[in-house]
Amino acid sequence: MLSTNFKINYSIGAVANGVKTDTFTFFLLFFYSNIIGLNPALAGSAIFIALCVDAFTDPLMGTISDRTNTSFGRRHPFMFVSFIPMSLGYVLLFAPRQDWDLSQSDLFLWMTIFTVITRIGMTLFDIPHRAFGGEVTKNYQERTLLMSWREMFGWIAGLSNAFLGYGIFFASTPEFPQGQLNPDAWFPFALTGAIIMILSVLYSSISTKNEIKSLSSWSGAISLTDIFSELKIALGNKAFLIFFFGNLFLSLAWGLANTLTLFVNTYFWKFEATQIKYFLPIYLIGTLLAFYITPRMVNLYDKRKIVLICISVVGLLSPAAFIFYNLGLTPENGTLELVFFISTFLLVLITFNIVGIMVRDSMIGDIADEVELYSGKRQEGILFAAVGFMQKLNAGLGTFFAGQVLNFINFDRTNHTAEQAYTLAFVQGPVTTLLMIVPLIIFSFYSLSAKRHQEIIELLKLRN
Repeated sequence: MLSTNFKINYSIGAVANGVKTDTFTFFLLFFYSNIIGLNPALAGSAIFIALCVDAFTDPLMGTISDRTNTSFGRRHPFMFVSFIPMSLGYVLLFAPRQDWDLSQSDLFLWMTIFTVITRIGMTLFDIPHRAFGGEVTKNYQERTLLMSWREMFGWIAGLSNAFLGYGIFFASTPEFPQGQLNPDAWFPFALTGAIIMILSVLYSSISTKNEIKSLSSWSGAISLTDIFSELKIALGNKAFLIFFFGNLFLSLAWGLANTLTLFVNTYFWKFEATQIKYFLPIYLIGTLLAFYITPRMVNLYDKRKIVLICISVVGLLSPAAFIFYNLGLTPENGTLELVFFISTFLLVLITFNIVGIMVRDSMIGDIADEVELYSGKRQEGILFAAVGFMQKLNAGLGTFFAGQVLNFINFDRTNHTAEQAYTLAFVQGPVTTLLMIVPLIIFSFYSLSAKRHQEIIELLKLRN
C-alpha cells in the first residue's frame, strides 16, 4: 500500500498542470482577444497549432520515457528539467502589452511560439509523472485513490490560481471596475503562477525519487520496428480507443464551455472579478466532495457506470442557469444573489465533473495492465500521453472553437451587443449539453470491468 506521505508528495506535482490548465482554459483567450487586441480567430488558431505540436510531442515523450533506463529511472530525468521551458514560456506568453504596438501577425506569432514552449515543458513533466503514478501501483482501487489525490491537488491549484486572479490581481479599481480588463494586472499574475509551477515540479520530482528503485525497467531492443509494433498493440487496444474518442468529444464540449466562462461571466451575467471569486469556494467544495466520493463509488460500481452517470449529470446541469434566465427566474444580473443562485447548480455539476475525471484518469492504468498482458511491456508513458493530451485538448479545442464563435458573431470587446453576449451564453449552456451526447454513447461501450481487470492481474502474476 502507498503511504499518505507518498501520495501527497506525488500529487503536489499536479499543481503545475493545475495552474497552467486553469490559465489556458479560462484566461488565455480572454487576455489576447480582450486585453491585447488579437483577433479571437487568430488566437484560437495559435492554440490549435500548439495542439498539433502536442499531437506529435506527447506520444513521443511517452514512448521515450517508456524506453529510458538511467540511475534516476525512466520518468524522473525528464521531470527534473521540465520546469525550465515550462516557466519561461508561461511568463513570456503574458509579457505583451498594448503599448508595444505589435501587428496582428506579430501577436499571433508571439502567442503561438510561447504557447508551444509552455506546452512542451508541461509535456516533459506531466506525461512521465502520470505514467509514474500509473506504474507505482497495480491495485484497481488504490490506483483510483492515487489519481483522486492527484486530481484533487490539480483542481485546488487551479482554484488557487483563479483566486490569485479574481481576488488579488484583478481587484476592482476606479479606472477598471471589472479588474480583469486591467492590462497591468496580467504579467504579475503570470509571474506568480510560474513560480508556483517551478516549486511544484521540483518538490514532487525530488521527494518521489526514492520509489524509482521499486519500479520496472525497460528491457529489449529499441528499434523503430519494435516501437511501432508495440505502439500498435497499445494504441489499438479496444478499451483505449473507446477511452480516447470518448475523452476527445468530452474535451470539445467541456473545453468550449470553460473557455467561454469568463466571457459569459463578464458580458452576459455582468459580474465583476470580485464577484466571480465567490464561485471559487464552490469549486473547492466540489473538489473535496469528489475526492471523498470517488474511491467509495469505485468500490461499489464499475468505472464505466460512474463515468456515464457523471457525463449525464454534467450535461443536464450545464444549461440550468441559462434556462432559468430565459424563464425570468434568476436574480438581477451583476448581483451577489445571482452568484449564489448559479452556485446551487454549479456545486453538483463540478462535483460530478471531477468524479468523472478522477475515474477516467485511473482507467489508463487498468488499460496499461491489459496492454502488458498482450505485449509483455509496461507502456504507461504512451498511454498516459493520451491523458495529458486530452487535458490539453480540453483547453486547446475549447479555445480554438471559442475563438471561431467570437469571430463568427463579430464580438467587439469595446462595443459588444446584448445579442452577442446572449449567443455566448447559449453556446456555453445548451450547445454543451448537445455535445455531451456523443461521449455518453461512446463510453457506453467501455468493457474493462473490475472483474476483467482482476483476471488480467492474475494472468500477469502467473506469467511473471
